[in-house]
Amino acid sequence: MIARIPGFQFDGGTTARGFAGTAGNVLIDGERPVTRSDSLATVLSRIPASQVQRIDVVRGGAGGVDMQGKAVVANVIRKPDAGVSGSVSTGLTLTDQGRFQPSVSIQGQRQRNGRSMDGSLRWSSASLESDSVRQRFSPDGSILLIGLEDGEVAFQTMDATGVYEGPLAGGRLRANALISQNDNLFEGTDTLIVPGGREDNRSDGVRRRGEAGLRWTRSLPRGMNLELVGFQSITENENFGAFDTPIFTARTISEQRSGETIGSGSLKFAPLETGLGDVSLETGTEFAFNWVESATAYTFDGSPLPLPGDDTRVEEFRNESFVTARWSARPNLTVEANLRYELSRIIATGSAGAGETALQFLKPRMVSTWTVAPRNTLTFKFERTVDQLSFGAFTASAAFSTGIYGRGNPDIRPAQTWLSSLRYERLFGTQGSLVAEFTHEDMDEILGSVVVLEVPPGGGAPRPYNITRNVGGATRDKASLSGRIPLDSWGLEGGLFTAQVFYRWSETTDPVTFEGRRLSGDQPFGWSAGLGQNLVAQRISWNVGINSGSEGRSFGPSFVSNFRSRPTGQVSLTYRPDARLSVSGGLFIANDSESDFTLFDAPRNVGAPIYTETRRNLGTSQVYLSVRRNF
Repeated sequence: MIARIPGFQFDGGTTARGFAGTAGNVLIDGERPVTRSDSLATVLSRIPASQVQRIDVVRGGAGGVDMQGKAVVANVIRKPDAGVSGSVSTGLTLTDQGRFQPSVSIQGQRQRNGRSMDGSLRWSSASLESDSVRQRFSPDGSILLIGLEDGEVAFQTMDATGVYEGPLAGGRLRANALISQNDNLFEGTDTLIVPGGREDNRSDGVRRRGEAGLRWTRSLPRGMNLELVGFQSITENENFGAFDTPIFTARTISEQRSGETIGSGSLKFAPLETGLGDVSLETGTEFAFNWVESATAYTFDGSPLPLPGDDTRVEEFRNESFVTARWSARPNLTVEANLRYELSRIIATGSAGAGETALQFLKPRMVSTWTVAPRNTLTFKFERTVDQLSFGAFTASAAFSTGIYGRGNPDIRPAQTWLSSLRYERLFGTQGSLVAEFTHEDMDEILGSVVVLEVPPGGGAPRPYNITRNVGGATRDKASLSGRIPLDSWGLEGGLFTAQVFYRWSETTDPVTFEGRRLSGDQPFGWSAGLGQNLVAQRISWNVGINSGSEGRSFGPSFVSNFRSRPTGQVSLTYRPDARLSVSGGLFIANDSESDFTLFDAPRNVGAPIYTETRRNLGTSQVYLSVRRNF
């Protein structure tokens, strides 16, 4: 249902710490789920179509909805007394390598007398072969290495969720909980045709997570509404890695524990009628405490390899308060003004040294929505955003194959961006839409990687380490165009053609060479197209899609790498024999990808290339079949 809303592109939100500014563009009964690992797409997939009363499409903060900077928000309204329902789903995927990937899920819901309960159990297992060919060339073009990689990737996921919603203390409570475990294993062997020998690579990891969230809302006198939110999560990661080559052997053992505690409250006031239009106000605050402890042991040729940041604890205390005003200036014009003030303190301790950083940022946002003509909307947004620091920047890293080692840095600041965008949307027919958008970003204090010389923790001669630092500013622009064209008038009843294209360009100063270049990892151009048809009488729907693949260029202090993947395509077909049974199948075609990596013997501004390595990964095609039975 969400996918077929004209002019709407699903946004599942971000995974930044805390809930402030991370919301997606879909509400459920006017609220956003209090969950982290249970994605918005997964929450929506557990709502049976029979429980949906309607979906409201909100533009410009209509009805006092907190848009959180989104141009369009979808609000899924469920039936208050839908009774008992659920489903059992099973799926099986077969790869062109002859590997089977099974999955099973069970979910159930009960809505009655103003109370609801739902839960789910999911399990999936998969394995893939990883086949690639790599070649290494010296600067003069001579061949240094030819390797054939034969590897296997296996992973397994299990999770369980539970949700309760009902009246409590004159208000309404929603409580949700989730536990999950993810296991992954990679084993690969590179047969070296040149110069001979083999390289063995193995990594084994497990991730366990538990989380619980509460939301309590209550109506107050004079049309006010109170909302209180609490959230707690604990995550454990364990990883082991082994890398054996004819020249050296290396081992990595790491353990990481992290947690997040969130408490927030907001108060929404009744709209005020003024001579210049209605004004609604909302204010609130959020407190968050995040921490991560990581310990990593490296060995090289059987000897311990201490690195700065291999034993680290990072704590973040953060508070963000806000006030939002929505002004309905005219029936066709609304303005939303939001002001957020963020205070945070980050404390880092460990083998990279100790550091404490106090940060404060004022983050304004203004969104104006103007319906220039019926079904023609123009949206302008201007805001300041602040990135969250990755805790990985505080810890050590080691790339044994290239000899690049990284140290943690406890003294960094988050990047800040002034963003402005203009979005035009035109709706036509029952499902047709055309959306054009242009976005400009001015960034300051972006993070980059440079080389420093330091004495290793165990003593000895100084050696080079990569370190993450604030390196300056950057600009980025993006223009995109997307459309949905109903094909009924073209003779394809229930048909829909969709397409999207974007172009992105950016510029920054390289922190190593001090020359201009685009931002690391940015994809400059991309497109996608799809064709589908919903045959109501035959109870069949089908879709065909293709996209441009991906492309990116990354820069490190002593390397440059490029990645390119060719276009991929997919075909899907769903048949519903009755209202409770659906059978789906499809084909996914992934073409080959290519990458190249150039390593320098020193930072790129003074060093010379040592070698260039190219790698070609063989794509994997898959065919799948899934059956879902509702009850």
